[in-house]
Amino acid sequence: MGFLSNLFGLPSFSGATNALLVELVLPKLSPAQRAELKAQYFEIERRGGFPNATDEAILGSLNRSTRVAQLNCLALAMNELGYDTPLKHEFWHNVTNPFDSIHTDKVTLMAVAKRLKSNYGVEVTISSKPLNFDSW
Repeated sequence: MGFLSNLFGLPSFSGATNALLVELVLPKLSPAQRAELKAQYFEIERRGGFPNATDEAILGSLNRSTRVAQLNCLALAMNELGYDTPLKHEFWHNVTNPFDSIHTDKVTLMAVAKRLKSNYGVEVTISSKPLNFDSW
């Protein structure tokens, strides 16, 4: 338990948790929810310092990002829209920069996945293929 409790202090813990939780939610999202999340993320980007960014510019940047970054962007939108996490007693973490490479730390991702398996009996991994938001 000592190792797992030490996870909470790692900067990459929040991003890893968000990414894995979103992976669990993705297959259950309806087309309407996908469109809502994409639109909410556009608003988050504009509020975050890019007020004149077009939807196309934001979409292009998002499509070129790593899957972990994309999942953390979706977690921000889900949190703002009041989506519950897929696992009881879990919550969306505040990640100030979803594009920070620290969130892709494989050791932390594996440790968080192990924690979720231990606590909830679910196995989740990050898919290697980035999402394509053009089809959302």
